[in-house]
This record gives sequence, C-alpha cells and structure tokens, in this order.
Amino acid sequence: MACPRRFMLLVFICIYYDCSSYDKRCNFNLKKGLATCSWLTFIPRFPEYVTAIHFTNNTFYVMNKEFMSNLTKNNVTSLAFISNSIRRLYDDTFSVLPILKTLIIAKEKSLNVTDVSIALVELKSNLENVYLNDNDWTYIPVGMFGTKAFRNITKIILSKNKLLEFSFKEVANCVNLHTLDLSGNKLTTFDVLQPVNVKKIIVNGNKIVLFPSFCSKTNRTSNLRNLTTLFMNKNLLFELKPSMFECLPSLKYLQLNNNKFSVLLNNTFSLIPQLKELHIQSNGIKAIEPTALKSMSLQKLNFGQNGFRFDEHGRYNQVNIFKHIPKLTHLDLTGNFLRGGYMPWKQMFSPLQNLIYLNLHATHLKELPTYVFCLMMSLQQLILQGNSLLELKEGTFDNMSNLQYLNLEGNSIQSISPNTFPMEMLLRLKGLDLSNNPFLCTCDIMWFRDWLRNKNKTRPIMTNYPQRFVCMYPENMRGKHLIKYNPTKEICTHWNQLHTIAIILSSFAFITITLLVIVYRCNANIRNYFYLFRIHRLKRQGYISLNSSEDYEYHAFVVYCDADREWVHKILLRKLEDEGLNLCIHDRDFDVGASITENIDTYLQKCWKIIVIMSNEFAKSEWCQWEVDFVQERRRQQGKDVFLLIMLKTINSNHMTCPVKTLIKTTPYLTYKGGVGEDFFWKAVVESIQKPLGDPPVAM
Repeated sequence: MACPRRFMLLVFICIYYDCSSYDKRCNFNLKKGLATCSWLTFIPRFPEYVTAIHFTNNTFYVMNKEFMSNLTKNNVTSLAFISNSIRRLYDDTFSVLPILKTLIIAKEKSLNVTDVSIALVELKSNLENVYLNDNDWTYIPVGMFGTKAFRNITKIILSKNKLLEFSFKEVANCVNLHTLDLSGNKLTTFDVLQPVNVKKIIVNGNKIVLFPSFCSKTNRTSNLRNLTTLFMNKNLLFELKPSMFECLPSLKYLQLNNNKFSVLLNNTFSLIPQLKELHIQSNGIKAIEPTALKSMSLQKLNFGQNGFRFDEHGRYNQVNIFKHIPKLTHLDLTGNFLRGGYMPWKQMFSPLQNLIYLNLHATHLKELPTYVFCLMMSLQQLILQGNSLLELKEGTFDNMSNLQYLNLEGNSIQSISPNTFPMEMLLRLKGLDLSNNPFLCTCDIMWFRDWLRNKNKTRPIMTNYPQRFVCMYPENMRGKHLIKYNPTKEICTHWNQLHTIAIILSSFAFITITLLVIVYRCNANIRNYFYLFRIHRLKRQGYISLNSSEDYEYHAFVVYCDADREWVHKILLRKLEDEGLNLCIHDRDFDVGASITENIDTYLQKCWKIIVIMSNEFAKSEWCQWEVDFVQERRRQQGKDVFLLIMLKTINSNHMTCPVKTLIKTTPYLTYKGGVGEDFFWKAVVESIQKPLGDPPVAM
C-alpha cells in the first residue's frame, strides 16, 4: 500500500501546485525541495515547496531585482548560478532573497567581481556558505566580505580563480568562519597580518614558495589561534624550518604534499603542540635529520611516494627516525625504498608500540625479516601489497595478537605452507588478501588449496577469492584457478627419506666393490696409465716435443722495448686477450722481489710460444738484444714455430745488428700496419700462436 499512497500524495501535490504550469526545462525534486533548470533566458515561477534552485547552462546576460521577481514567493535558502553567461549583475539583484543561506556563483567567466561585491552589499540575509569558484577573477575587491551578509558566514570558497594575492584582512570580521578555500589560484604567498578566526585554510595548487608567517609582529602571538586544518599541497615550498610552525597552537591536520623541499630538519614539527595528522607525500625527500619527525601529539603520518632510500646509510638515522613519535597509530610509507634485515627493522619500528596501521605498499621489499612485526604489539592492519616477496618464512607473523587485516596482494609468492601463518592468527583475522600472486600449483600447495576450500568457506576472510587466485606454474596449469587444481593422491604421496639414504649407501658399496675388482683384474693396464702419466710429465720438462698449449699457463711470452709499451698494452693485449689468449708481459706478471733473469727463466717455462715486437728502438736496445739471445735456447730446442716476430716499425739499416739480422732472415715475420688489412694481420697473429709446434731439430 506504500507505493499507491506515495503516488496519491504526488498527484495531490501536483494538483495543488499546478505542476503542469511550470517550465518544462526545470526538473523538480520534491523530497529535497530542489529545482534544477537549464536552457532558460529568464527565471520562471516555481512551486512553493522549492527552497533550493540551481541554474546551469542558461543565458542570463543581465540580472537585477526585476529579473529575480519570480523568486519572491519562495523561501529560497540555496541559490546557484553555474555557467549562465552572466555579464552584468545590478546592486539590487539579491535584495529579494531575505533568508538566503547558500550562494553559488561558478564558471561565470564574463562576470565582473566588482558587480558581485556591490550586489552582496544589498543582500539582507545572513549567508552561511558562499561559493565563488572558477570565475577567472584576479583579485577580490576591498570590503567584499565585510558586509552584514557575512556576519555568520562559515564557508568561503574562492577556488579555481586566478587570484594573484589575497588579504586576510577581508575575512577578519567573519567571526564564525570555518573554511576558507583558495586552492587552484596563482598565489605566490599569503601573510596573515591580523587575527583571523578561521578553522580550516586550503591553498592547494598555488605557487607559494615561502611558508607564510602566522605570528603577530608585535608580541609574537598567533594570528590564527583557532586554525585546526591547513592544506598546502601542490605548491613550490622548497624548505621547512621549525620557526615556520611556531604560532599554530590549535593546528591538528597539516598537509604539505607535492612540494619541492628535499630535507627535513630537526624538530621541524615539534612546535605544533596539537598536531594529529601530517601528510608529506610526493616531495622527493632526500634526507631526514634524527629528530625531524619529533611530535608528542602526532597520531597519523603519511610519508608515501617520496622515493626515500631507507636502504641507504647516511640519509637518516634508523634508531631515531620514529623514536620521538610515541602516540603514532597510523604510518604510511608507500612508494619508498625499505631496507631489509632484522636489525634495521627492529631499530626503526620497535618504538612504535601504539601503531595500529602500517602501509608498506610498493616499498621494493624482496623478503621480510622474522620476529619483527610482533614488536609492534598494537598492530591491527598491515599492508604489504605490490612488493616482490618470494616467500614468507616461518616466524614472520608470530605473536601478532591484535592483527585483523593483512594484505599481501600482488607479490611473487608461489606457495603457502601450514607454517606460513600461525593458526591462531588465521582464526582471528577478519581480512586476508593473497590475490594476484604467481602460485606454483604443485603438491606443495595442496594444504593451502584445502584450507581455501574448507576453512575459508565456513568463515570467509580471503579477499578476491577465487577469481584472482590463479596458477602460474606449471605450464599446463597456467591461467587456471587455484581451486581447480586436483592432483591424484599417488602423485602427492611424499617420498620416504629413509629410502633415499638406503639407495645412497647401496650405491656406494656397489661402486667400492667394482673398483676393487677392476684394480685386481686390470693391474697391467693401470701400470700403462702411470707410464703415460710419466710421458706427459716429460713433455712438460721439454724432453719430448710439445704440440699443444694446454700444458702451459700462458700462450705466449712477449718481448718488447719500453718505447713500444703503449702499443703492446693498449692494442696487442686487448686484441689477443679478447680472442681468449693469455699473454705474459713483464710489467704485469713478473714476481715482485725476484731478479729479472730469474723472472724471465721462470715465466719462459710457463709460456708456450714467444712473441718478439721489433722496431728501431728494439734494435737499439742492448737489453732487448740480450733478452733475444736468452730466449734463443727455446728456438734451438723446439724449432722456429716457437717464435712469432712482429715488425711494428721498419728497422733502419744503421741499427740492424747481426743477431737481429740473423733472426729476421731465419724466422718469418708479420708486419703491422693500421687501417685497411689490419683484420687480416690480427687473424694471422692468432693463427700463428695457435699453430701446433713441429718436431724439434735433430741436433737438439
């Protein structure tokens, strides 16, 4: 019967008020007493029950008392003009509204602010809320809010204009003012030079560079004694000093998100005696001094999205950073870089004995230390979403007696075992989110699957289940819901470890017996093996010709003069060692403390071949001549292939000594020349070094 009665009531109201006679371009809400009108060029009549009227997207070029005359029969308490192309507002426009409480003038880009100011002087009612936003005004006329109409005003909204400055003197007489919104303008600063009774100031989205002063210049008392809320987000503040907050005795809620300061100094907020909530997100903070966050009253701290490196030493003091916030209950560290390890976490978080909410979303965690969260005895909600956690070790969540909500969504967790979460915690939790993890659907996850099917069904605490609990591995299960994983009992029967031990012992006994039989029956072959080993040793001592570099530590010993050092180090070494060849050069490899002759003798025995770098400077050097004579013994033992001559620079005939001339005539050499053909030169060098040695001379 309720619906027919309501229908009869509406019919009665429409008959009484003659609904059909009102403009069809207006919509009426009887319950709210609201009329909303669009596409009009005049103000029509309204039913008497209408007390709130919104004019949107009309064409009201000029407005005056006569234009508003159809509103005289209504007790209008709320009136809005939004985007109506108003160009002129006469001083008597609002004189027909004796009980108006809320006035909205928004998006009237062609309306002069002076007209509005004059019209408000004639307003007879006591306004409570005025919204003058998004009108592109660059200034506020002097005395605009000083009229009788603003005696009881509680809210003034001037957001999204283009104000370059604002004098708080304009609202000094508004004794009941609760909210002043100046957000979205072009203010570069604002100073409160006289006492103002306002509780909430919003200046988000301006261009304020310096934090304003709120102290009286005469006696250092506060000009904003009743201010409880200050929002200064999205400005250009580049520094914060403790003295800036000296005269805010009642401030409880402070937001400084999206500014430009990068350092928090000691005791920055300690002079705000009643501060309860502090938001300093997205500032790119690089350093925090030990007592920067000190506050005896702070309860909620939002430090998210700063990209702060808690994992780097020197940027903060992990012992003191949260030590001086004894009443903190909510901490948000989203979007920073947390350091792992038990001790850093213990030092940081153990002082937070009253913490009930901890948000570590996207803090780049790869593992969680065990037995740390239990130090925060009051913790009720823990968010670890969006990290890179691979596993949850036993003991991580032990003794968390008050935890009610745990969020582990979007990590890299593959499996949950019976020891991951204490059973008493699972029975106590009101919400647990493990969705969007790449679960490994093997037998190891069977316990978790069964728990989801049974326990979570009788007492559902799992968020996003079963839709976002999907298998990632193995390949045949990829994309399937975890709940549909159904292996057979035989597949998941655990292997007995005693069987493994028995197999190992049996295999060892079998191998031992086999070796003993081989030794007994093949002793002749074993003797032959030792003979071959002796042959291999004789080869290394030079008694038998060598055809491989495998028995040497270096592929080649490099002989060169000091004048050619740069070419040898920067070009020869880089080219040949990039090809996997190991070269011995005296500057790098000789033993410190041994004589040169001892080093040459020792390292020649470790080198397969010898590279000689020839040039004018080489031919002139007596030491190089001696070094060539010294290594000639290898050539006599193993043949000419043991030498690789490289003509780096053509030797002048004046410097051509007999030993050098003999060496060049009896041994082929390669000539180095940069540019075209250089690749073929290096190819020939590598092949010459890798070429096996032939049989040594007969007259060895």
